[in-house]
This record gives sequence, C-alpha cells and structure tokens, in this order.
Amino acid sequence: MLNTTPRRGSDDPSAVRLIPMSEGGVDRQAIFALYKLSLHEYIDQTFGWDENFQQERFNTSYHDPEFTSITLGSVTVGYVALRNEVEAVHLSLLLLQPEFRNLGIGRRVVQTLMSRAAGSNLSLTLSCFLCNQGAMRFYQKLGFCVVTKDEHFVTFRSRDLR
Repeated sequence: MLNTTPRRGSDDPSAVRLIPMSEGGVDRQAIFALYKLSLHEYIDQTFGWDENFQQERFNTSYHDPEFTSITLGSVTVGYVALRNEVEAVHLSLLLLQPEFRNLGIGRRVVQTLMSRAAGSNLSLTLSCFLCNQGAMRFYQKLGFCVVTKDEHFVTFRSRDLR
C-alpha cells in the first residue's frame, strides 16, 4: 500500500502536500465539480457527456478511501485518486483547480507518487484520454512509457526508479 502521509518538516507554505482524506470526510460534490471542469471536454469528445451517467459512474468508480487532497500551504488545490493493484499503484485521477495548473504542482505530485511507489517496489500506472494531448505530453516528460493504446485511451507506466 502506498503511503501518502505528509512527511515531517512540511510547514513550508509553498510545500505541496498529499493528505489522505478520511472516509466520510470527502466532499464528493466538490470533487465531482472539479472532475467535470477538468474532464468534461475529453469525455464529451470521446463518448458524449451525459450528466446523470457521469455522476453515477463517478460515484461507483471512485471510493472515498482512494481520495487524497493536494494542498499548497493550507489551501486545497486539487485531488488525486489512487487504487492499489498487485504490481502497481494506479493513479485514477489527478485534478487541479484551474488557477493552480501549469505551476509545477502536478509535476511535484506525480514525482512524489512515483517515488513512493518505487519505494514500495511498485510502478505507478495511469490512463488518459487519447484526445488529451497535453496530459500525454506531461506524463511522457515525466518519463512514463506507453503500455497500451486503444481508440480512446493510452495507458502509461512509470519508469523503474528502484
């Protein structure tokens, strides 16, 4: 299991921290709103957006214990959802508020997750929409390798950091 507990000495207000959210302490409406803001374009382009279907899919696909908040100082700037698998930790979601994108926060979060996964002898995997070219470039710049590709998705695996 991947440890997302903040490390000691992270009182720096510019420090990006990953804070596991306790079950029941997850504001699913807020996370879904950010999910919609972040992914609507790609889901709509790929499958079409049906609000009720997407809400139901979100509720059944992402469970409270999988969510970790991304904080910058004392401000929650986004969320990740992680799922433990046999040989990997799967990054199911990486969501950042628009005003905190392109500031290096996502890079720091993913590098931290890669390092922690490698420390547990695991890879970090993820999938992204084929039409999300920005995300694909982002993960490739971080050293992720394409594992599979189909008409809608690309699956990536982190390089071995062990």
